[in-house]
Amino acid sequence: MDTQQSTSPPSKPPAAAPEVEEAPRVLPSIEEIGAWIEGEDLPSLSNLFNLLVLKRFDALVMQIRKEELVPQHWQVISDRTIADVEEFERFAEVGRLQSKYQDSEVGQRRIEVLKIVWLELAGKRPSLWTVADLLAGMRRIIEQGLEVDYHDLLCAIRDVWTDLTYPHGREQLEVLWALLAFVRQKTKK
Repeated sequence: MDTQQSTSPPSKPPAAAPEVEEAPRVLPSIEEIGAWIEGEDLPSLSNLFNLLVLKRFDALVMQIRKEELVPQHWQVISDRTIADVEEFERFAEVGRLQSKYQDSEVGQRRIEVLKIVWLELAGKRPSLWTVADLLAGMRRIIEQGLEVDYHDLLCAIRDVWTDLTYPHGREQLEVLWALLAFVRQKTKK
């Protein structure tokens, strides 16, 4: 039996990789949100919602309700019926969106994400949605872990509401602007 001990120094644990700081998210300004409501493109808008987990989303919605930006009686959807997907394609607002977007790829992405929320809202027609419906659909997306582009979703519903000839669309755009401005104030970089 060899009783000699090794004379080599004990090995050091490998050095930990230096922590890489994440760049702060680019958040839209209140002025940019206003320009977006009027039809400008604003990809950074999705940064207001991209990292939200369900618990944080619910807390944010509670703050939104306290500010009375959505009705106090609003509740999340607990039960839903599966809608006929072919019905979605026949809605006038979907047809208008298809003809509105010059870039067919962008149009298709936005219509698809609108369809996802439409299904989560048990087939409620997008032209009849309120901001509270939009929040309910977003909550279901987060709850189920669905991958969506919030910029495309918000642009699609903005464009649906913009194209409406009755006051409902303008009212919802005003509520959406106020909600996005509020979320922007509550979001950290």
